[in-house]
Amino acid sequence: MRLFYKASEKELLLIRNRIFHDKCFPALKKNGFEQSPFSTAWFGKNNLGDFTYELCRARKDSILEIVETHISKGDKWIKVYLNIFKLSPDLRFLQQLQGVDGLQYHLPPNSLTKMRLRSDDIKGVPLLDYHFMFGGHKIRSYHTKTGYDREIRKLNNRIEKDLNNIDSFVERWHELHKPNLTDWKGNRLQD
Repeated sequence: MRLFYKASEKELLLIRNRIFHDKCFPALKKNGFEQSPFSTAWFGKNNLGDFTYELCRARKDSILEIVETHISKGDKWIKVYLNIFKLSPDLRFLQQLQGVDGLQYHLPPNSLTKMRLRSDDIKGVPLLDYHFMFGGHKIRSYHTKTGYDREIRKLNNRIEKDLNNIDSFVERWHELHKPNLTDWKGNRLQD
């Protein structure tokens, strides 16, 4: 009988992907996010064997909010990133971007304002921040199958709560950054 339990890399990858589908996607959808309309966006398994999901929502005043989620092999994190842009000409509906190449949204200087939830939005010293130490989107250490199951439940609850309250992270993003003015393809325009 084994005393200790260790999940395989494949199991950790698949359980985090299931959490995305069961908790993250419904929470974001409830908050008005849709699957990204860009022709370059990933929504599922990428060519590295990991998972990448890109969702967007259009807001008033031609604001585009992009939430990108990475679930990588070899780690225990669900990495959720937020970036916000002001588009010109004005964007009324997300569907207007259907089929547009969105690669420029992910390259510098646009990528410099990307904020990772529960990591890049910390106020103060990270080691003293409760949410960073105990509230990140990670499967924490465990030694038994029961401990593993408990960590999965905690991750489910943390990430669902955070993404149901995505607007608090949007507010925090605006405290730290100013939206880059871009055209619909993500090319930066002069402010």
